[in-house]
Amino acid sequence: MSQKIRVAHIVDEITPAGKEMGIVKLAKNLDKERFDCFIIALNEVRTFGVMNLDHLNVISLNKKPGNDWRIPLKLYRTLKRHQVDIVHTHSWGTLVEGIIGAKLARIPVIIHGEHGSFPERWYQKRIQRTLWRFSDKLLSVSGELKRRLSETIRFPLNRIEVILNGVNEKMFFPSDLLREKFRNEFNFSRDDFIVGTIGRFSEVKNHRMLLLAAAELIKQGEVVHIVFVSRGRKEQELKDFSHSLGIAEFTHFSGFQSNINLILNGFDIFALTSRSEGCSNVIQEAMFCRKPIIATDVGGNSELITNDQSGLLVKDNNHLELAEKIRYLKRHPNIREMLGKNARLTALKKFTLKKMIESYEDLYMEEFYKKQPVTGSVSSRKNVRNTRKGRKSNV
Repeated sequence: MSQKIRVAHIVDEITPAGKEMGIVKLAKNLDKERFDCFIIALNEVRTFGVMNLDHLNVISLNKKPGNDWRIPLKLYRTLKRHQVDIVHTHSWGTLVEGIIGAKLARIPVIIHGEHGSFPERWYQKRIQRTLWRFSDKLLSVSGELKRRLSETIRFPLNRIEVILNGVNEKMFFPSDLLREKFRNEFNFSRDDFIVGTIGRFSEVKNHRMLLLAAAELIKQGEVVHIVFVSRGRKEQELKDFSHSLGIAEFTHFSGFQSNINLILNGFDIFALTSRSEGCSNVIQEAMFCRKPIIATDVGGNSELITNDQSGLLVKDNNHLELAEKIRYLKRHPNIREMLGKNARLTALKKFTLKKMIESYEDLYMEEFYKKQPVTGSVSSRKNVRNTRKGRKSNV
């Protein structure tokens, strides 16, 4: 191939959240000999000092609050200026502006990806169903999300393809030295029992469930420390809630952290209490760090964790069941060890960054070649298609 394929990822904003971190990871790791990659943020770029955007082409369109109808035109001009071949929009927040801007710019290939929660009001469902049909490929990050998208939006199931998220195993690994370093840096003793969670402070993450479970345990005489790694407007609400439960001294807010491998190694248990998930990057990272995981049985979590084998699944918003599972793992270190070991083995087999990147590269090339003149590209198109089929059969 004489010319690189130019891919533009359209995101609502860049901030240290799972979806956005995953998109940055994808953009950074695409084969630079075959792809030029851009990230176009409709809103702000806010790294909070924990996201490394070096060597990335990042463009911010500075969208005004609310509906800013200048954005499709700005996007059109940006895409034309950079001669983009593939536009990849992400989630509801970029769907309307992204598809309109890409169509105005006559972009050959349009791909839309859904990562988890999506709006379900009647008019939003109609907009999604209509605009998804303008995309050449609709992507989901889990099989369960694919099913929900199809049923809720009434969109053909066979038009949706699943590509799971992936993790760089060189960046996430178990380490006793990192465990000790975490304990020292964050003023925990070697024997403190820590249940930690990582994720933005929002209603969908349901952090109150974890606080309620901790209050139940402490009331019963179990000493546990809860660590939240995030920052946001709802942080003070959670602090006030922990005070009202009488567990403030056992609740710790660490803000954003850049070295998530260090943080995860410091936990005894990783917990995720979300009401909705697509394919949780942080669950995968915890798996690579050989952590015992307790997560709500929502979205794609059950595709990452096999209950009682590589983690524990609990019912959504059931803090009593969560408390029971935490107490069980606290009292049975051998079970914690078994779950963590199985989680890491599963992650190394299924959720590597290499596997994810190859899937996206093959998809981009296949869709790109479909739009090229037949002459001179038939063999390349067949090679890409055969490669994708071979990789899918090995999943």
